[in-house]
Amino acid sequence: MFQTLLNYGDLENQQNTPWYQHKNLGLIFNHAGYRTFWLDNQERASRSDVFALSSHIFTHAFYTSAPYHTYDSLLIDLFKEKVQPRLSNKNFILFHLIGNHLGYAERFPKAFAKFTPADIPYQGLHVQDEKDKQIVADYVNSLYYTDYILSEIFKLFENKDAVIIYLSDHAQDIFESNQTYGHRCSSFGVEIPFVIYVSDLFKQKHPEKLKQLAQAVHKPFMSDDLIHTLLPLVGIHTKDNLESKDLLSSRFDTTRVRKVCAGVEYFKRSHSH
Repeated sequence: MFQTLLNYGDLENQQNTPWYQHKNLGLIFNHAGYRTFWLDNQERASRSDVFALSSHIFTHAFYTSAPYHTYDSLLIDLFKEKVQPRLSNKNFILFHLIGNHLGYAERFPKAFAKFTPADIPYQGLHVQDEKDKQIVADYVNSLYYTDYILSEIFKLFENKDAVIIYLSDHAQDIFESNQTYGHRCSSFGVEIPFVIYVSDLFKQKHPEKLKQLAQAVHKPFMSDDLIHTLLPLVGIHTKDNLESKDLLSSRFDTTRVRKVCAGVEYFKRSHSH
């Protein structure tokens, strides 16, 4: 899904045009006069996959020292050291967290091991034993830690005219469909968090945008439409933008067919918050 998350590629056109031939957010923000920053705690600069190829378009790309084996708090340090001194009046900053990937016990420091198996209700989960329950607890603790990281990112911009969007490229199915866990093509594996945070200064300066955001909370949405929503939100308009895919537009198409993985139509709820 990451192939279509940051560009104009989507369900309808990905078969005809490779993702890397679509204009992406880094390129567009560059042309709009923004300084663009990619901070990464998951991939290495030497990689040639979708993450690395996308990051190279940004003006500045910074990587933590040991991706996939470090905590996401290093991104906060990286921002303060490398990005803060380079900020201009207009900035587009992408934080690529390692988040809540396997193995869950490695995704948070011991200080964030708040929840034990005894704290978690397991009704509806296909857990078999205490080992499975500990895996669930580890996953919950990784979410607890991610919440902390997000709060720290919010603090970095609390006095700025800023909008922050947090979303995942996929979810985790934690013993919900069957007796296994991990990334899976299921409703649990594709329903992702999608959070839009705005600073107090943004609220003061853009009351109409705030109203649009409030009205969009319960609209069904697919993340491959992100670019159609983000660019108009910050006042950037291109010939490729479609109002029918702009979550904040009154012309947003709430009936767009949503499909997952092998092309199965998806009708369950999927809302922004």
